Amino acid sequence: MMVPGLIGELERIALVKETKKETKLSLVGRKPFENYGIVNPPIYRTSTVLFKNTKELEKAMSNKFNQVYYGRYGTPTTFALEDAIAEIENGYRTIATSSGLSSISISLLSFLSKGDHCLISDCVYNPTKKFAIKILNKFGVKVDFYDPLNISSLKKNIQSKTKIIFMESPSSLTFEIEEIEEITKLAKKNKIVTMLDNSWATPLYFTPINEGVDVSILAATKYISGHADVMLGLITVKNINLFNQIKNTAVTLGDSPGPEECYLALRGLRTLSSRLEHHRSGALKIARWLQNNDKVSRVLHPALPKNPNYELWNKYFTGSTGLFSFILKEQSKIKVFKMIDSLKLFKLGFSWGGYESLILPVFPKIERKVAKWNEKGILLRIHVGLENIDDLINDLSTAFKL
Repeated sequence: MMVPGLIGELERIALVKETKKETKLSLVGRKPFENYGIVNPPIYRTSTVLFKNTKELEKAMSNKFNQVYYGRYGTPTTFALEDAIAEIENGYRTIATSSGLSSISISLLSFLSKGDHCLISDCVYNPTKKFAIKILNKFGVKVDFYDPLNISSLKKNIQSKTKIIFMESPSSLTFEIEEIEEITKLAKKNKIVTMLDNSWATPLYFTPINEGVDVSILAATKYISGHADVMLGLITVKNINLFNQIKNTAVTLGDSPGPEECYLALRGLRTLSSRLEHHRSGALKIARWLQNNDKVSRVLHPALPKNPNYELWNKYFTGSTGLFSFILKEQSKIKVFKMIDSLKLFKLGFSWGGYESLILPVFPKIERKVAKWNEKGILLRIHVGLENIDDLINDLSTAFKL
């Protein structure tokens, strides 16, 4: 059925290629011309997929990753999201998984076997570290952690069996920025696959593959979906070999995101630019306010000029988001927790990237293996949501008076 007035697929592709990222967000992952003019891709739910005859079945079995084959391999809803993310990540293809952590674990498992070695930044998301220690070690993979601010810490740990360097930049607790260009050059020289968790910046503010990273990982649970009601991961790769290896691992492990989750992430993608701008500006305003608060020892926000990682942040990133941390001047845990409990707008909870502001006390020293953490005050991580920023500052100000 033809629908008059809609651009064709070739015209759509050309338009996507020539537009800025903010405009791409409204164009990618959509083929209304093929869906009766319907604006958003529909939700396809399925396990079984039927074939007209044995010839079609055999054809599908030899090309499982490039068509609708079986529910676990993806549906048109899944593919719409994957195509959209691959476009804005400037990657070859994207693989959707059931959570951010599953996207990390699947990526690591795709390239590691017994006897191999993996290097991971010491400041990564703690579940990544737990997976490496509890699962990779269990199956005979040796894991070392390196200081993300010390390239020599990485160089000295590279071995003949090193297969992966895993980065998170900035880290989602203490916000160190890694020298990504130097790390990818080093990895390429040693034939090591590089991976980077890009959940903080999203592809809107940083494109890892453009900087030589092989595998870019997103917890779409966070900013991509944007409403704290979806669990989803996304893996974008730069070539077909990486894609086939990771996709094989995902389907073999039985990991498959639901079509509703993919649909919600695709819908969230459309408003990513406007949401991130509010997160960005609000977080910077609060970070500057905290810098001048006499109860705060240090603010860990990479986009602040006083931050020691500011030059590196400015080199790689085109914007900042709503997540950062600050360190209180030394005081009792009881007093700090009383202050947290008194907050009205900042809610206590894990994750981030939704519309609601969050706060969480964290203790980096417990989790560190290599990178030193000598701060005496308690670190509080906050996510600045979509509320009025003056209201959020008033909430913090009232709590600080206790």
